[in-house]
Amino acid sequence: MAKTGLIHAPTGYDRDRYQRTLAIAEAMAALTIASDFTPDRPYLPDVGIPTPKTGCSVAAFDERGRAALIQRADNRRWALPGGYAEIGSTPSTNALREFREETGFEAELESFIGVYDNMTFKSVAPHQFYILLFRARITGGAPALSSETIAVELVHPTALPDDMSELQRAMLADAVRRPVEAVFQ
Repeated sequence: MAKTGLIHAPTGYDRDRYQRTLAIAEAMAALTIASDFTPDRPYLPDVGIPTPKTGCSVAAFDERGRAALIQRADNRRWALPGGYAEIGSTPSTNALREFREETGFEAELESFIGVYDNMTFKSVAPHQFYILLFRARITGGAPALSSETIAVELVHPTALPDDMSELQRAMLADAVRRPVEAVFQ
């Protein structure tokens, strides 16, 4: 609660109160937490605002209608490029940045496809998140791996890899559909 308060505190007085509350909470936690909790094995790995996170993804197509897919390093599953939105940047800017970083391709956004709730698709993720999906066309670049991706491929939407989640398949299917109508849940 103190971390959330620090983000939204309107005055120095409120910030001071939340900082002091956070210090008290950390001291109390230190009294009850086993000594084997270290920075690489934290007690609370995410103490941010307890609301859904927001992600931005891109379904980008080349001139032959193939979609750019990545295989993620953390779970080895195929997916559309994308990641969590960064504070202070627009969703479209986040989407294009993530796309470029994860694929090596450049793209130009064509349309907004929709908002997807991972929990609607039986996600096993520890957090609820909303994904803002954009459709784009690839304008340049070449496939390139990153610290997050172990493979980048252009795949026809009718020949998808087996290890793609139901959520990723639904997003790609919606991006292929013409005319594009925004999807929301």
